[in-house]
Amino acid sequence: MTPVATRKRTAPPASLSPCGPCHGTGQITESVVVGKGQRRRTVGKQESTCAACWGTGIAPEATT
Repeated sequence: MTPVATRKRTAPPASLSPCGPCHGTGQITESVVVGKGQRRRTVGKQESTCAACWGTGIAPEATT
């Protein structure tokens, strides 16, 4: 009978914390502003990719 090597066991992955600014969704809402000076006003909102986690939803310190 040939000897069998034991399998190496890896640690289970640590639970990844969600990103703070986007709350784990990867999307944030930004205000759309038009005009200049005193006439500047907010006309709406739009969604964009979270710059902190680049849309992954995982906190940056957890990916290192």
